[in-house]
Amino acid sequence: MPPDSPDSPDGDERQPTSGGIQVIARVNRIMRALSAHCHAGGMSLAAIAHEVALPRSTVQRIVAALVAENIVEPAGPTGFRIGPALGQMLYQTHSDIVPVLKPHVEQLALKLQETVCVARMQMQKIHIVDAAVGEQILRVVPPLGITPPSQITAVSKVLLARMDDAAVKDWIAQEAPQPPAALKALLRDIDQVRQQGYATDCDDVVPGISALAVSIGTYRGAYAILVLVPSARMPQRFTEVLGELLAVRDAMEKLLGTPIPAGTVA
Repeated sequence: MPPDSPDSPDGDERQPTSGGIQVIARVNRIMRALSAHCHAGGMSLAAIAHEVALPRSTVQRIVAALVAENIVEPAGPTGFRIGPALGQMLYQTHSDIVPVLKPHVEQLALKLQETVCVARMQMQKIHIVDAAVGEQILRVVPPLGITPPSQITAVSKVLLARMDDAAVKDWIAQEAPQPPAALKALLRDIDQVRQQGYATDCDDVVPGISALAVSIGTYRGAYAILVLVPSARMPQRFTEVLGELLAVRDAMEKLLGTPIPAGTVA
């Protein structure tokens, strides 16, 4: 009787030389079977074993491991089907970050009635890649693609805070060289941003405009979300704006896959 026959007494254990490659091949066969029979009730272990010509006990162990990772999920009283983790992996592979962030940015701008921007570092430059403009009479309308001075902006500080000091020094040496005293002060500022989880600037880029920014760790690198507010309104709105930004950051990191390690909130 062939070792892979569904009726054999767990014949897969009799081929130790195959190792992990054999396991991967069997997982592949099981996943293909589940994909081909993707009805609501799923497939029973016995049906899977018959389809892929493996012992039921082998199928049971593999399916249990896949269920633990949400790659397969229970369906009906005895069935199994492809689980949500596989779809999430495919989604993350093929989706861009900005379209995912966009509705949340627009909702935040609507809620705050202030301009909200998305920025990231590209080719060593910081670019604003999306913006939702607030609807107040006095509002900020930034041009997309602007690359504000790195050493004085909130957005650049939260993005640089995602790097270690050595990487920050290399980046600054190329893009915004600093004298030793200024570099030391800037590194202190960036370390403070790492600890507190946000950065601010006031009238540093455009007179009369303040910014409050947080960074988001994603599977495609760090992005920043910043709120641009006329400086006259920022003091009374600071706590509200910061709370909303941190809430969006936490939600987006759960969705996009790179939560901030404990003790680091930037």
